[in-house]
Amino acid sequence: MSEVAKKKGGSPDKIRIILIVALIVIVAGAGFKIYSDNESKNALQAEFEATKITLTTKLDSISGQLSNRISEIAKLGGNIDSLVTLKDSITAQRDQLQRTRVANKAIIQRLDRKVGGYEELLLAKDDEIAALKVINTKLVEENIDLKTEKNELNNTIRKATETQQELKQQISLAAKLKAENVKVFNINSRGKEREGDFRGRQAEKIKVTFNLADNPVAPVAGHKIMIQLVDPAGNVVFDIAKGSGSFTVDGREQTFTARQEILFDNSKQELTFVYDKGSEFDEGEYKVIILSDTYEIGRTTFNVR
Repeated sequence: MSEVAKKKGGSPDKIRIILIVALIVIVAGAGFKIYSDNESKNALQAEFEATKITLTTKLDSISGQLSNRISEIAKLGGNIDSLVTLKDSITAQRDQLQRTRVANKAIIQRLDRKVGGYEELLLAKDDEIAALKVINTKLVEENIDLKTEKNELNNTIRKATETQQELKQQISLAAKLKAENVKVFNINSRGKEREGDFRGRQAEKIKVTFNLADNPVAPVAGHKIMIQLVDPAGNVVFDIAKGSGSFTVDGREQTFTARQEILFDNSKQELTFVYDKGSEFDEGEYKVIILSDTYEIGRTTFNVR
């Protein structure tokens, strides 16, 4: 009876031992699972950080390459609006990724797919740039051809204009009047005329005669014919009361001794100027310069002894 009692009394101890062992196994298993889960979580986070760095680097690279493509396409005249918008979107996605601290497979997978699409887009833009370069090269060549043609046309027009101006100048020069057979007479107090040099006391007036040479190029037109009587000191004899006056040549004022207004008719018409000095002539050489409007058409000299 005692042995049976002992056996019966030992059963609770075994049960306790079994329970303790079971509990230890459960706790160990739970601890192992917690440890395993933590290790997996750490590994996942480490993988996420590495992937995040890789994707960030790729996004920065794509953004930089896209900036280069935008700049080049803009220079070639292509449309860059959608590319600028895309670059802003890539920058925003990169910033979002950098702000993400906890591993997120969905974000990683989504950005990984987009990176592949962006890389394909860059290749497509390279093709677009190559096509734009071809177009621009053709446009440059056409522009050069047009500029060459324009320069040739301008040169032709310039030469034609120069030739026309030269012809006008030649015609203008050819159409200028010319005085010929210029003679100078002195007239004394008795009205007697004498050609050539004279003594100062022998003359009160001088008379200048000449005729306008034949010129078939010159049109029939009115002209102002003037004479300048230049004394030995180089001064133009000038008296407003006797019809003297002034005119302008190249912005400079000049004076004349006497003037007539005529109608040139190409008939070799003869003109006469009589000038009363009102005092004796100084000794020396005098010049008689004949002008039509503003240019000289003849001259002669005489001496007073």
